[in-house]
Amino acid sequence: MQSKLKLLKTLKYQLYELKIVVLKDAPIYFVKKLYVFCTLLLAGMLAACSVSPEDIKTSANGDVITDLRARGSGRAAPFDGTVDTKADLHDLLLTARGDASLDLHRGHDGIRNVLEAYLGISHDEMHIFMDQKGLNLAGICRHFGFDPENLVATLTASFTPFIDEGVENGVILKDEARNWTEQIRAEFSYRVYWEGK
Repeated sequence: MQSKLKLLKTLKYQLYELKIVVLKDAPIYFVKKLYVFCTLLLAGMLAACSVSPEDIKTSANGDVITDLRARGSGRAAPFDGTVDTKADLHDLLLTARGDASLDLHRGHDGIRNVLEAYLGISHDEMHIFMDQKGLNLAGICRHFGFDPENLVATLTASFTPFIDEGVENGVILKDEARNWTEQIRAEFSYRVYWEGK
């Protein structure tokens, strides 16, 4: 099933390339019609190859990852990616908690790379677990036999560089960093165990 997902992603990318590169000199109405046709074709193929959570395999082992930095910023994340004011640290806390209006998803942009590395699955596969089985991040961990606390520790470690940046930039004192790290950990714990509205 993993290979089908990769094939479909490759097809989607090739369709995009076809639109940009090969058809750059074609009349615009032709390009639009071809792109709509190909998109509908791809949607049909995706429906025919629907993936269930039982088909998804992990490439990870559930160990804490300590050397991975989260992106931090993203569409649903108030944090801008740099800690140069105290407001940035508060935004970092909000980013760690996630956006409750997105229900189980809570907005993965700022931590997507960390979730994919820890869980050993793609972002799309994460959504399959959330949408089809109603699992939160802790539930996905348990599905693979991972300790959800290891995910909390991994996410916390991925935000530690931002707190260190706050110390380096004189936003907080070095002895305040531990308190901010604990707050980040609490927010990530809330997010990992969040059961929805």
